[in-house]
Amino acid sequence: MRSPNGDKVRNVDGDLICSIESKPLGGAALGTLKIYTPDMQQSVESCFKTCVEALGWEYQPNGRHSDILNIQNVYMRHGGFWCLFEDEKLIGMVAVRCIDEAGNIAEMKRLYLLPECQGKGYGGMLFKHALDYAKEQGYTTIRLDTRRDRSAIRHLIEKNHFRPIGMYNQNIFAELYFELDLSDYGSHSQS
Repeated sequence: MRSPNGDKVRNVDGDLICSIESKPLGGAALGTLKIYTPDMQQSVESCFKTCVEALGWEYQPNGRHSDILNIQNVYMRHGGFWCLFEDEKLIGMVAVRCIDEAGNIAEMKRLYLLPECQGKGYGGMLFKHALDYAKEQGYTTIRLDTRRDRSAIRHLIEKNHFRPIGMYNQNIFAELYFELDLSDYGSHSQS
C-alpha cells in the first residue's frame, strides 16, 4: 500500500493495514481524501446522518447503519474507509471491504456526499478511488448494491461498465445489485 507520509494505521489486532493517505482529490480545489482514523468518528456520524436524512431515510445507528459506529472492524480490518474534506469539513465518504474468504471479491459501500456538495464531480472521484483501491489490492471483482431512486450512483455504475447480478448479500433495503470484473476496469473509456 502507498505510504506518502509514513503514518501507519493498524487494525484492531495491531496488524499494519495501510498508511495515512492524505491527497488532493481531483486537484487541491476539489478537496482532500483521507483514510479514516478514529478521531474522525463524530464527523463521519454527523455527515452520514445528514446524507441519509436528505434522502428521506431515517438514520438508524443501532440498526441498518450500525457499521458507521464500527468502521474500524467493519471496513478497516479488511478494506478501507475514506473521508473527503473540503477545507476542514468532512463532506463525503466511501468504503471498500472484502466480502469473501478467498479475498477475491470486494464490495463498495457508503458512497455519500453532503447535499450541497453533489453535482461537483466529487462522487465520481470517490467512486474511482474505490475502484482503484480494489484493483491495486488485487481483488478480481467488486460488487455494490443500491436503490432504483439513486440516479447519480446508477450513472457511475453504468459509466464504469458494471453488470447487473442477483442479490449477493442480506441488504433488504437494496433493490439493485452489480459487479465489475476488475481485469476490465480501466480498459473502457471513462469519459
